[in-house]
Amino acid sequence: MRARRRLAAGSESVLQRAVGRFQAWSLVMLLTVALGTVLLARPVASDIALREATVRGAGFARSVVAPLVNRRVREGDPEQIAALAYLMRSRLRDGSIAHMKIWTQEGRILWSDEADLIGRTFPLEAAEQTLFGTDQVKAAVSDLTKTENVNERQEGQLLEVYVGVRDADNVPLLFESYWTTDRIRDDETAILLRFAPLAVGSLLLFMLMMRPLAVSLARRVDRGRAERSTMLRHALSASDLERRRIASDLHDGLIQDLAGLRYAIPSLAAELPRDATDARAVLDRVSESLERDVRGLRAMLTDIYPADLSEGGLRAAVDELAARARAAGVQVELTLSDAVADAPVEVAQLTYRILREGLRNVVKHAQAEHVWVRAEVVDGEVVLEITDDGVGVQPGVSVESNPASGHLGLRLVRDTVRDLGGRLTLDNGANGGASLRSRFPLTFATSWAG
Repeated sequence: MRARRRLAAGSESVLQRAVGRFQAWSLVMLLTVALGTVLLARPVASDIALREATVRGAGFARSVVAPLVNRRVREGDPEQIAALAYLMRSRLRDGSIAHMKIWTQEGRILWSDEADLIGRTFPLEAAEQTLFGTDQVKAAVSDLTKTENVNERQEGQLLEVYVGVRDADNVPLLFESYWTTDRIRDDETAILLRFAPLAVGSLLLFMLMMRPLAVSLARRVDRGRAERSTMLRHALSASDLERRRIASDLHDGLIQDLAGLRYAIPSLAAELPRDATDARAVLDRVSESLERDVRGLRAMLTDIYPADLSEGGLRAAVDELAARARAAGVQVELTLSDAVADAPVEVAQLTYRILREGLRNVVKHAQAEHVWVRAEVVDGEVVLEITDDGVGVQPGVSVESNPASGHLGLRLVRDTVRDLGGRLTLDNGANGGASLRSRFPLTFATSWAG
């Protein structure tokens, strides 16, 4: 009953962790979308503002600036320049355009809202030179690093638009206008206000719709895990029952018959003639062989069906394994925690099998003098470790080896541990010898969310 309560608690914990992971990842996705929307709003707003500045700058250049420039303006007629300046400055006063320049093909500034630049000559870049004689437009966010921008640098970032035009006399000119970035900020705010709620709200709605499905799937997987765990525990119990049946058959059948035969041999020898020494020698050897076989079968009984683990006999059964290893000449240091000794019978059975196979391999293969056995519970898992000071793991030998390597028992145990969601490894120890390590869930309940 206590084990069932632990399994139920473990199952609930698995479900909670699964749903928690779904919610955590959903929140990460939500934040990612929100951050992505914020990061994309700026470049999108810049593109929109540049396109708008391009259209407005080109329209102003062709419909207003170009018709007002003629030979008299190019020659510096004060009256014509005053009329041009009036219209240009009236457009500057509405705040949409920050600065204007009209360039000649020689790089001379024909007119500018900054009076100290009028008449001065500056080098034009190749991309700007190609605009003369065309109706093309070049627009970009200006870094204001050019020589003629010395007066605008304190104003920060501006949108720079170059438009190729022809004046009233069909002379190629270049009109340059600077637009404030206020439009970028306005567009960025508009994008965030319109698209961020849509993107985040859609994802949030999707999360809310998916949560019942995630909970349902988690419960189904959890039920499948619980059923699998139950079947595995039943398989272990069935294996225990089968070992009990085999042990009973051996004890009540073959062992009793061999023991009876061994006791009958002396009576048979007494009936032989005094001079039948050869026959008596044969019967003595048969009697000794039968005695060895009976001892071997009784030892096998202990392996097949050890002490009653269901009544808290794991400690006694493991002590018996250690005593057998000591009888074989290996010093054993055993540490078995109370959490393992008092574990449910299924855990005790698997623990006993692992320790039995580990100690058996040490005795048979390790050529060791000492072996250290440790069994404890760490973070809800049973941790077993068997370390010796023997020859270590030979090249090409592992738990994965074929049966001919002598590790078939470990391989079978490894498969059982793996089915329970644990692992078993055999490696060389840090200070020589071999180290067999195993971990498996105390409740035999694995977490698919982990």
